[in-house]
Amino acid sequence: MPSTASSGGVGLLARVAGGLRYAVTGTPPSSWFGPATPLTPEAPASVAGRQFDYPVGFNLRLQPRQDEGASFAELRGLADAYDLVRLVIETRKDQVEALDWTVRARSGSSGDPRVAVATELLRSPDREHGWGTWLRLLLEDLFVLDAPTLYVRRTASGALWGLDVIDGATIKRLLSPDGRTPRPPDPAYQQVLKGVPAVDYAADELLYAPRNPRPHRVYGYSPVEQILMTVNIGLRRQVSQLHYFTEGNTPEALIGVPEAWTPEQIRGIRQQTHQGSFAPQCCA
Repeated sequence: MPSTASSGGVGLLARVAGGLRYAVTGTPPSSWFGPATPLTPEAPASVAGRQFDYPVGFNLRLQPRQDEGASFAELRGLADAYDLVRLVIETRKDQVEALDWTVRARSGSSGDPRVAVATELLRSPDREHGWGTWLRLLLEDLFVLDAPTLYVRRTASGALWGLDVIDGATIKRLLSPDGRTPRPPDPAYQQVLKGVPAVDYAADELLYAPRNPRPHRVYGYSPVEQILMTVNIGLRRQVSQLHYFTEGNTPEALIGVPEAWTPEQIRGIRQQTHQGSFAPQCCA
C-alpha cells in the first residue's frame, strides 16, 4: 500500500503540471483522459472556406490534368482502343441526338422574341455544324474526359454570335485562393497549345461544364475513367484472343527422341543445348 505522503506527492505533481499547462495555454486542466485542447490554427483567417487542400503553386503547373492518375491522352486512347466502350459512347450519342427539343419562355408566353433567336442559334450553335453534329462533338468530351468546353464567341457589340466546341484536353483550370474557379474578370482557364500557355479565359468567356466534379479534385470524373481497370482487362483479353486466332497455340517445331531415352538423358541434352555444347549429328 502506498503511503499517504507518496499519494499526496503524486497529487501535488499533477496539480503543478496542470497549473503549468494553464499558464502556457490559458486553458484550465481538462477532465481525466479527456480530448485535450486542440492546437492553435496556424493559417490566417482568410483560409476559412477553402474547398480542398490543393497543391502549392497549382496555377504554375503547365499541363492540364498533370497530377491526376490518368491523363486526357490516356483516357482518349482507352476509349478508342476498346471497341465495347466506343460502341457504348456512340450509342449514347445517338440516343441524346434523337431527343426532341424546343425553346420556351419561362413565363409561358409565346410572344417573347428571344425564343425565335435562341431557336435559330441552336439549329447551328457554332454557325458551322448542325445541332446533331455539334452535340456529338460536345458529348465526346463529356463521356471520355468529362471536360466539355464551349467558347463564347461574341460580335463587336458584345452580343452572342455562337458557341464553339473546344478540345477540353487543352484547357487547364486555374484556382482562386479558396480553391474555386476565379470570377470575372480574373482568368479562370488557360488553354495550353504546343506545350505552352496560349490563351487565358475568364469564366464568362469559356463554358467549362464537367458533369461529375468532386470536391477534392480539380477535374471531372468521366465514365471512361471510372472503368479504367475494366477497360484494361478487356484490352488484354482481346489481345489474347487475337493472338490465338492469328498465331495459334501450336509450337513452331516439334523434335522427337528415341523411345528408349530416359527423362535424365533428355534433361541433360537440354542443359547442353542451353550451354551451347550440344551439336546434333546426322546418322546415315
